[in-house]
Amino acid sequence: MTIKPLQTSILAIMAVSLMGCSTTPPKSLMDIQAGEHFNLKQAVTIPAGKVRSYIQFGQVNGGGFNSTEKHCRIELYALSDKPTTIQPERFLIERVNTGEEMIAQNEVGIQYAFNQYASVQTDIAPTMALAFGDNQRPPSMDLVHLYLKSDTQPNVYRLTCAGSLSDGTTLFDAERSSRPQREDVNRILGSVGAIQP
Repeated sequence: MTIKPLQTSILAIMAVSLMGCSTTPPKSLMDIQAGEHFNLKQAVTIPAGKVRSYIQFGQVNGGGFNSTEKHCRIELYALSDKPTTIQPERFLIERVNTGEEMIAQNEVGIQYAFNQYASVQTDIAPTMALAFGDNQRPPSMDLVHLYLKSDTQPNVYRLTCAGSLSDGTTLFDAERSSRPQREDVNRILGSVGAIQP
């Protein structure tokens, strides 16, 4: 396959855009900033063989979430074959990143996930299909990663909060699909926890 100059330019712009997702957002775009705290008010158990538990509507659910509503997930660095309980604590938010998780589907139905778990995109086929062939935007979730620090629980990695899954074409889901800000995150967490200065 030969890549034409226009395609090369578009791919370069897309790569720069994706890299831009990894920088700390200004306060005007994200009202949660590094140096603030995530106050976990109740213990959260991560199931065996998993690295995250989901929080939605003020409830912890290790198994999943309703993708049509905003949610958060608390994540660990390391997988364990036993359940891991994160104890209540006031975690320092060391770093804040915004991003997007996108799911695209090619002709044979194979799903590709694009997210900030991978630092380098190695398979450009789905991106090329999105840019050059398929006019329908794949569903995605706008999210914020809050990287956490604890001296007593160093395996706690981050709190990630996301808007609902949306293809961006429906005005009806605009409110639910927007990236969660402080007020949204605290509403999602309910009695489980809160973002505080």
